[in-house]
Amino acid sequence: MEIKAAVIHHLKKQQHTSGEGSVSVHWREGLLPADDTLTSVCAQTLHLFSRKGNSTGTFGENEDLHRFPVRVKEHRSGELDFEEFSKKAVTIIMGEMEGAPLSTGGHAFIVSYEVGGEKFLLVTMLKLREGAGIDDDNLDLTPTLVIDTDKLHEAAKVNLSRWDAGTVPYLTFIKGRGADEVTAYFRKALACDDYTSGRHHTKQVIEAAQTYVLQIEGLSDEDRQERWKEVRGKLHECFAKSKEEVVLAAIAVAVDDIEPEKFVDFVTTGKEAHKFQFSHGFKPDQSVYKSLKRVQGKMGTISVSFDIEDVAEKRVTFDENQNALLIHNPSDSLKAEVKANATPGA
Repeated sequence: MEIKAAVIHHLKKQQHTSGEGSVSVHWREGLLPADDTLTSVCAQTLHLFSRKGNSTGTFGENEDLHRFPVRVKEHRSGELDFEEFSKKAVTIIMGEMEGAPLSTGGHAFIVSYEVGGEKFLLVTMLKLREGAGIDDDNLDLTPTLVIDTDKLHEAAKVNLSRWDAGTVPYLTFIKGRGADEVTAYFRKALACDDYTSGRHHTKQVIEAAQTYVLQIEGLSDEDRQERWKEVRGKLHECFAKSKEEVVLAAIAVAVDDIEPEKFVDFVTTGKEAHKFQFSHGFKPDQSVYKSLKRVQGKMGTISVSFDIEDVAEKRVTFDENQNALLIHNPSDSLKAEVKANATPGA
């Protein structure tokens, strides 16, 4: 990870207050120094966000209502430097926070960084908690304030490279199930729109599951293929049982029922996690997940579709010498249809 710029501004607000003047801001002048402390905080925050960032989406399109993406564009075009952009972004957050009585403020931590050749923007509200330190001179315990990583409820990450390319979804954010009324202001401020394409999410999960299985160490190629066949069946069953919403925890058990947390780590914090963009809860698309149980394809005007079980039972095979797909023991009616339409002498 290469940090390009980072800044913190402090939004102060008491819970159960709202309206104009309920939020005040302590502005930081100048960017944070690029040192080991910043790198450590960024790494910890991104790691936690990867575990909690459970929704994907896009920016709202109405620029009159959704000002945050407008400010991002102004910064990237050079109209605003990073510090100016951060202050305008925090002003937008402050405006929405004033309308959220249950919100409690926090430290807006805004980071521009690159990883794997892609550009990102992270915006999060950090909370502090009381902790303890040790005085090196007299070895006394001293009270201190530390970042409370357990309370990362307001955060969003923009994949700027995907946004530039017009690839969706490019936005990842936290959408808590229990504290939505407290944190909704943050998503509204950043114009976070859910990306509800079940087709996209289902495809991404299947791709992630296959990549995970095929990278399992200690298995022969044949064993990996057998494992993938087994996982395909379990994934299909998982999707079919959760037609309205399937969650990551259930998917992980289908992919790896012995150590499901390994799959969770693979798609959230693993080296290849950035390749898989899907929400941690979505409605699976049956037209996509049926491919887990069926093989289908098209060749000119010819369409074929059959269950994977037909291949396993050798009712359908592929002959490499003839470069031909063979259907064994076809029905009498199918044979009659083919014979009736065959060219004489061919």
